[in-house]
Amino acid sequence: MLIPKAFPHLILTTGLGLTLAACSNITTPASHARITDTPSSEHDVVHPTLETHNVTGSWRDDFHTLDTARWWVSNSGWTPFWARDGLTGNWNTSNVTVNAGYLIMKLDVSAGLIANAAELATSTRYGYGTYEARLRAASTSADPAVRGVGTSGNITGFFSFVNDSETEIDHEIEGQNRTIDWMGAWQTTNRHDYGTGGTGADLSQDFHTYRWDWTPTRIDFYIDGVLKRTTTSVVPTAAAHLMFNLWPTNSTGWGGLATAGTQYMLVDYVSFSPLGSTPPATDPIKIPTDDTPAGALSLTKATSGSGTLSSSDTQDWYTFTSTDLGGRATVSLTTGWNSDLEIYTPDGTTLLGSSRRSKSNADSVTLTLQANTRYYARVVWASRTPSYTLSATGAVR
Repeated sequence: MLIPKAFPHLILTTGLGLTLAACSNITTPASHARITDTPSSEHDVVHPTLETHNVTGSWRDDFHTLDTARWWVSNSGWTPFWARDGLTGNWNTSNVTVNAGYLIMKLDVSAGLIANAAELATSTRYGYGTYEARLRAASTSADPAVRGVGTSGNITGFFSFVNDSETEIDHEIEGQNRTIDWMGAWQTTNRHDYGTGGTGADLSQDFHTYRWDWTPTRIDFYIDGVLKRTTTSVVPTAAAHLMFNLWPTNSTGWGGLATAGTQYMLVDYVSFSPLGSTPPATDPIKIPTDDTPAGALSLTKATSGSGTLSSSDTQDWYTFTSTDLGGRATVSLTTGWNSDLEIYTPDGTTLLGSSRRSKSNADSVTLTLQANTRYYARVVWASRTPSYTLSATGAVR
């Protein structure tokens, strides 16, 4: 089956000139349309020393700052490839920021389909080796500790690119199909190989580690250390720029129809190790627990939650999602001694309602839910070591 496919392309040419190219939203991956707009000369002033040679040595960026010697941020100096299908707008440098050790890439889409998107690329080019990034695909949350909601109408990209896909190696996630990672290799726009993989989960909800190992004879694609696909038929050779981007779509095919609002792509770290070298040192990844919104357990109308609290384990978090129409819902807590119940908005910090009845009385909170929205419930310890059961009724999935 042929899948609509489009890849973003940024050509950083030899010397100081830059041009843009892109694929169309198409019904066959073999057909591409080139955009020939040339950015204004101010790019030469802003970024005058783009390197075009291969670079040796391992490195890792944990985004404690935005290293402008390593990264070049796309700006509004040209018409972006995604300005089509009713969409207008620009790459916006202010949509690429760093906060608390995370690269935060923002996509804003207005009701009138005017978009501000985010993109950055390494100034230098890198060849064979291992490329890895831990990231969360686009959602409504800019907080790494709080899950947001993924929506249709965007592409999350982690990839290498140079010279109109002389080399292009991709991990890309569609906003409308967030359980799938598109993994592709290109050796010019007329020679390519791609396929899909995933974890079985919504990739906008949690951080996952995306990687590819590029050698002269093959490219292996990984998610969370698990090999997902391999290509040996299309293996590019030219060193390329490592890139991230978050950009809008408005198509029933690739990316999905546009959704007005703001989405955020978060990157914890990115690293590169040349073939045959020692990978850079890595910090241990902290797995969120159910003591935080980021590690919240799932609560549905069909599946209740249960646990035990104590003075050393004072809270458990749960997350639930309203139905497509929203409406009235009740979350109920049955406790063996004394626990309290709190309900929070999608940001995981704003309290919507609470129930704090004494001892073994049942607690419940009834409220009106917005359509198709994620909420959080927190069970809070009060005394002794109470066991509990948490359930939901009404407009809850």
